[in-house]
Amino acid sequence: MPIIKKLTSRYSEDFKNSIVALHQTGRSANSLAKEYNVSVSTVTKWVKQGDPENTDELSSRERLLIKENQRLKEEIDILKRAAVLLAKN
Repeated sequence: MPIIKKLTSRYSEDFKNSIVALHQTGRSANSLAKEYNVSVSTVTKWVKQGDPENTDELSSRERLLIKENQRLKEEIDILKRAAVLLAKN
């Protein structure tokens, strides 16, 4: 009978968030990996996932929302310019 592994997270979200927070205070991924017995690549991945400016780790839905947000900002800018032009006349 084959053994089926459950796909559960090895580390809790709180643990991941605390590692990311420590990294943001200036600790290196290397030192955190050694201290908490986690691979450097795992720490680096968590840091990238925790960075809102990093679009590499975003879902397709989040990427679509970012594009829509940029489009809406452009529309607002165009409307502001139009309002200025109409106010001059």
